[in-house]
Amino acid sequence: MAENQEGRPTRPVPVSIVVATYHRDQPLRDTLTDLLALRYPHYEVVVVDQAPAHDRDTQDALERWAAQGAVRWIQTATPGLTRARNQGIGASRRDLVIFVDDDVRIPDPDFIAHHVQLFRDHPEVMAAGGRVLEPGCEPRTVSRRIGWMGYAGARNPGFGSVFSGPADSVRGCNMAFRRQALEKVHGIDERFTGSAFREDTDVSCRLAHAKQAVWFNHTAWLYHLGAEQGGTRDQTIDVESDLILNDWRYGLFNLPCRFRRILWVSRLYGSRVIKAGFLRGQVLSRHRAFWQGFRTAWREAQASKPRR
Repeated sequence: MAENQEGRPTRPVPVSIVVATYHRDQPLRDTLTDLLALRYPHYEVVVVDQAPAHDRDTQDALERWAAQGAVRWIQTATPGLTRARNQGIGASRRDLVIFVDDDVRIPDPDFIAHHVQLFRDHPEVMAAGGRVLEPGCEPRTVSRRIGWMGYAGARNPGFGSVFSGPADSVRGCNMAFRRQALEKVHGIDERFTGSAFREDTDVSCRLAHAKQAVWFNHTAWLYHLGAEQGGTRDQTIDVESDLILNDWRYGLFNLPCRFRRILWVSRLYGSRVIKAGFLRGQVLSRHRAFWQGFRTAWREAQASKPRR
């Protein structure tokens, strides 16, 4: 049991870990195996499963863990990462909610304890992004606030850094929230569809607009594998058009300053249309996707005020 500043034992903070999964088998089993081996006295694992079927080993494991009460297995027929995460929030029963992806490995058995300790040490913090490492890659330390993308959104956010402190955003594969903060901003914005790209940056911005402190916690770390199959790789969507659309959503929903919007749009067009388009011979199709994304995101922004 942890101790407070006076040296007296404190009760463990109840924790829910939410895993949204889609068309993943072996990576999901490995992720859940790591989660169930964590060294923390009071936590639950909520699996929001959007896959219509699994291989035999994964199906057997999920059924066994659910029967044992080791995980709460929620099956849903309508895929969508933001929707699944909100379902996980609604089904969870703890004061602190941690999200991890379905293709991570967590070697440190004190992963939860490290997340909890930051919230204990900093009562003002409402959300925290954990450290994310790519297998075989060295940490990429930055000298500025973690999660800051620059005014034009083009810089490395530094989620592999080796220090903790105030941050501008979290990263979806390893992020933690006080439940009251999620309730204040109405959860994850389900307007971010398809790949749900920028949904984590969006919720961070809405928390900042609501004057809720966001931090980076380098001690709560994991490996993000980036599995080649599953996840948000919905084969029915054009991935590049989807990224452009969600970039537009982030800019129109969250950047009230005209100057920052202009910078954001310039970066978006230069990176996703000109640079990537010339490299892949897709300038014209990306140009069309750019303006289609603008029209779609603009209609959504006008239809309802951003939830803050």
